[in-house]
Amino acid sequence: MIKPIKESYKALLTWRNLGLLGLCVLIAAMIGPFGTFESQSFLRRLIYWGLVGISSVLIGHGCHEIARHLVPRHRPILTDLLMSALMTVIFTPLLWALTNGVLIHPTENGPVLARLSYHVATITIAICVARRILPGFETVGYFGTSVQEPTAPPRLTRRLSPEFQGPILRLAVRDHFVDVVSAAGIETIRSRFADAIDEMDTVVGHYTHRSHWVARDAIVGSEWKKEKIFLLLTNGDLVPVSRKYRPELEEAGLL
Repeated sequence: MIKPIKESYKALLTWRNLGLLGLCVLIAAMIGPFGTFESQSFLRRLIYWGLVGISSVLIGHGCHEIARHLVPRHRPILTDLLMSALMTVIFTPLLWALTNGVLIHPTENGPVLARLSYHVATITIAICVARRILPGFETVGYFGTSVQEPTAPPRLTRRLSPEFQGPILRLAVRDHFVDVVSAAGIETIRSRFADAIDEMDTVVGHYTHRSHWVARDAIVGSEWKKEKIFLLLTNGDLVPVSRKYRPELEEAGLL
């Protein structure tokens, strides 16, 4: 479990994410939430919220990855409860130390640990709920996978026999042939791999390897075997993930 969590930080620490974090820190320093505007200088607020922002993102991401690896993907409520508990237990003591070490408290001894725990837990739960509700963050919501409007079957189905039973879960290339895989079985067609993927026009999917493509809704988790990572599909298939496509899958929240 340690290696995939370490690898996931590569997708987190992008220039886009770092820029967004910097903007949030600057805004927090300017508006001074939780009473820091009245009691602290701008420089002190900038240092404090910078440290809080960086540490909360790093620790929060780690807690999220641990929860995702310990709890099955189809149990989002338990995943988010574990994430919130881990974040509260691990981050609150650090937040207390930063608050007492960086900020000036002229009239009191500083914040109570229990009050900080409440704030950390509340904010973490709110973020978890938002990630389940807003599109583009989590593929599984509290009431199952995201409900989508029915779409027309992909053009690739026109090249399959009438006996083929969809939906199509993945594609795999072998020489000049493409294996079209569903939960019911496999049908092989003669085609360029790029053409077959292009004909999956109404299905959202991802390359996992130069020889493999999977439908997003078919992915239920990931597994590590012998230092290699695989995507687990609804039919039990394990599809290899290459280094080239791993960052994209991590950014999509699939690893």
